[in-house]
Amino acid sequence: MNRNLRCRLAKGRASWQTQRVVIGLFPELDAPGGVQRVGRHLAAVLTEYASSRGWDCRLLSLNDSRELHRAAVGGREFVFTGCEKAKGRFAVTAMRAARRDAKLVLAGHPNLASVVQAMRLVAPKLKSIVCTHGVEVWEPLGRLRRAALRHANLVLAPSRDTAEQVASQQEVARERIRVLPWALDPQFEALLAANGAARQPKDFPSGRDGAA
Repeated sequence: MNRNLRCRLAKGRASWQTQRVVIGLFPELDAPGGVQRVGRHLAAVLTEYASSRGWDCRLLSLNDSRELHRAAVGGREFVFTGCEKAKGRFAVTAMRAARRDAKLVLAGHPNLASVVQAMRLVAPKLKSIVCTHGVEVWEPLGRLRRAALRHANLVLAPSRDTAEQVASQQEVARERIRVLPWALDPQFEALLAANGAARQPKDFPSGRDGAA
């Protein structure tokens, strides 16, 4: 192997090892449900965010099958790895990813906040975002999960009411909470247009006539 080739390979390895990483942790992505839909949106956004900066994006799903999955939201593709409900494997894989110069981790559910806290043991400068959804934060979480949630740099809530529950029930500092309403799938308007406007049955009275 000549000297120039060795130098190029060494630079390639160094570039891969020092490439910044964005990490997404999700309970489940390849399944129906509101939390899963939000997770897919966030996974697509994280992937695009990382790509725009030339960073790597590592997405992990706790409950999906143990394989590499490909999915898309609004034409934006992303790839994630399932851990088949193996919590230990999920945590270890997340911590290994954090060692690779990880800059940001987003947890798609407050139950995963404790994994984020563990990742900070190997990556103390890691910034963290934890997403909440609703009913799961209406009552105090367990001591460890609540403490992990309070240590997140940012906690997202889909409504003001949920944000209030995060502050009052989980004792998260209000300055760390942001309200971010969850979005509909990009295909939603197209589905409405395809179905056309809803037609009223023949001789169906209007609201004004009925009131009279």
